[in-house]
Amino acid sequence: MRDVCTDAEMLDLIQRARKLDEAAFERLYNMYADKLYRYILARVGDTSTAEDLTAEVFLRVLRRIERFQPDPQHPVATFSGWIYRIAANLVTDHFRSRSRHETVPLDIQPPHRFLSNTSEDIAAAVDRQDMISRALAQLTEDQRLVILCKFGEGMSNRETAAVLGKTEGAVKSLQHRALATLQRILSAESS
Repeated sequence: MRDVCTDAEMLDLIQRARKLDEAAFERLYNMYADKLYRYILARVGDTSTAEDLTAEVFLRVLRRIERFQPDPQHPVATFSGWIYRIAANLVTDHFRSRSRHETVPLDIQPPHRFLSNTSEDIAAAVDRQDMISRALAQLTEDQRLVILCKFGEGMSNRETAAVLGKTEGAVKSLQHRALATLQRILSAESS
């Protein structure tokens, strides 16, 4: 994820949002809503649930912005990490409340984005996507989150660390292990 505004602009937006400035909150919503929706959708696999949870993220942001303490040197990264952590916690709560322990589909890219129009290409892409989804399901939750944040959302190591509540070094290690595990699983499946 690229910085959505400068650090100075983010500090200003946070201060204004704390004063219930509608324009500031709307700008924060516009900067993050689509990204959060895609992140949540990738975790829950249902558009209606993803829409509901995305709306709930912003309700929680509104209720808790007063208590949020940005890092003065990196306010964009700390705000991004904070809002994604809220989303991650909501997704976890969603699955706990449903008392289900199913594998969540983690389709990072829908097949139609990289297909030509031939039926053979479509079938091959769907097979690849299924294989990737099955491989991702075998990772730990933290490893899946690292893959989603880094490759699905394009987040930096700092932003991913803030989302996961870990250090940047831990994120690098998780990413390395996740990619090595994915390579091993995909190699075994394709042979």
